[in-house]
Amino acid sequence: MLFDIPFVVICVILASLVESFLVLPGHLTHSFRRAHHKEPSPLRARLDAAFDRFRDNRFRPLVEAAVRRPSVTLAFALASLILTVGLIAGGRLGFTFFPTVEGNVIYASASFVSGTPPERVENFIQGVERALYETEEVLGGGLIRVARVNHGMGIFSNTTSGRAGDQFASITVELVPSDERTVRNEQFLQEWRKRFEEVPGLERMTLSSRRGGGPPGKDLEIKLTGTDTLSLKGAALELVSVLETLEGVSGIEDDMPYGYQQLVFELTPMGRSRGLTERDVASQLSDALFGNLSQIFIKGRDEIEVRVMLPDDERHALATLDSLQLQLPGGGFMPLMTAVKLEPHQGFEILRHYNGRLSATVFADVDRTRNNANRIREQLRKKVIPELEGKWGVEASYTGRAEDQKETLADMKQGALFALAMIYIVLAWVFGSYGWPLVVMSVIPFGIVGALVGHWVMGIELTILSFFGIFGLAGIVVNDSIILVVFYKHLREKGVPMEKAISEAACQRLRAVLLTSLTTIAPSFSSPWPSPSPSGWPSPRCWCCSWCRRCCACMKA
Repeated sequence: MLFDIPFVVICVILASLVESFLVLPGHLTHSFRRAHHKEPSPLRARLDAAFDRFRDNRFRPLVEAAVRRPSVTLAFALASLILTVGLIAGGRLGFTFFPTVEGNVIYASASFVSGTPPERVENFIQGVERALYETEEVLGGGLIRVARVNHGMGIFSNTTSGRAGDQFASITVELVPSDERTVRNEQFLQEWRKRFEEVPGLERMTLSSRRGGGPPGKDLEIKLTGTDTLSLKGAALELVSVLETLEGVSGIEDDMPYGYQQLVFELTPMGRSRGLTERDVASQLSDALFGNLSQIFIKGRDEIEVRVMLPDDERHALATLDSLQLQLPGGGFMPLMTAVKLEPHQGFEILRHYNGRLSATVFADVDRTRNNANRIREQLRKKVIPELEGKWGVEASYTGRAEDQKETLADMKQGALFALAMIYIVLAWVFGSYGWPLVVMSVIPFGIVGALVGHWVMGIELTILSFFGIFGLAGIVVNDSIILVVFYKHLREKGVPMEKAISEAACQRLRAVLLTSLTTIAPSFSSPWPSPSPSGWPSPRCWCCSWCRRCCACMKA
């Protein structure tokens, strides 16, 4: 997309150049030939008279006052720049890398402690399903198209196909399209969360929604790296606890889930003195709990294995270990609990690595109407992350969309400098001067001021699409400046004093400036207003262009 939009703009500009140089002159010739001696219509005469009165009675005194008091005019311009910088520095105007389109699918995923009875998991997910339909009824009904309960399957951010096991359960819900309802996904998820309670043994309960557009990944992805699994997990859990306290943050989870509860055995001195080894104990425990292959026989085309093991009710009970007997190498038996010492241990289902080190990533969604992902990252960077690194001995970094944002903004910064340099070179070639291009380009900062103020007034965050609008307008807003500068130079060549030339140039070219600005502003009203529907991607770019041209027209006038 970073290539497609500039490519389309370049094609449109090339087409307009062909039209203006090859087609438009012929149209103008025929039009002027017929209308040269034609009297203006009464409506046109009244409009011209009204415009002349506005220009001479309202606009001209304002321009002359600005010219007579250059220090006041310069102070006003600098103040507008400073205030605009303050909007960003003070956090009043947020930035979101790429706007996402709200999807129609939401998820609820539950993960219980390993070994939880399937009946408890099933009862809990049924309660969550009942809460789902209660939520729909409270919010007005007619919101759910279909809902499916998945037993033994969890859907989380760190997996694309889900995680399987008796301790997992999830619900996939398809809502009606977002443009056919007024209830947003975040509002639905918040109401759904209020209508069920967590139960003992629940390790994690995640409610999230699918989004479209932009780079893949969650709004927040914080990667932790270290050398110890327990330190990594402790840091991840503490970071999750911090994120849960932040407003607008939901769907928080990490990709280092706990595995099955384990019992790690160690031979006692008595067991070792009787000739037992760790391999002997492991082999006998495996035979008792998972079966010893005693015979294989063929029946038709099938191969049947016969295994000897304890009954199922004994294999599934921890109390069996208290009565289990181990066979000694020299004959006889010895109780298991006498031969070994058992220590409970919580393992991990999966371990991930990043740059050769153990890693764990914490994921979270951010509701743009309540908080901003960049503001949260800055808050974590200043206080939370240094404390985590010092306490747990880990290193933290932002990945996912934060990495894409950093790389893209760095490329756009270089592109902006290159574009300004090219504009300057072209203007210097046209004017035959090194100073006049700077005068013409001085309007660009005020165009940016207009774009930023427009976002703030309309309550729209800056996005990457806003930057597209700013960069595109940077090459267009200089057109009006060129008109004013060229007319001013012609007046100066005729011997008109400087102050008089400035005022006359502004007044005489007011109509042209307004026409060029209004013809750019007017098309932006086709889709400018931010609506409850989150599918209006063009809004930031349209408002950027519109307010940029408005501000430039005012400053140049």
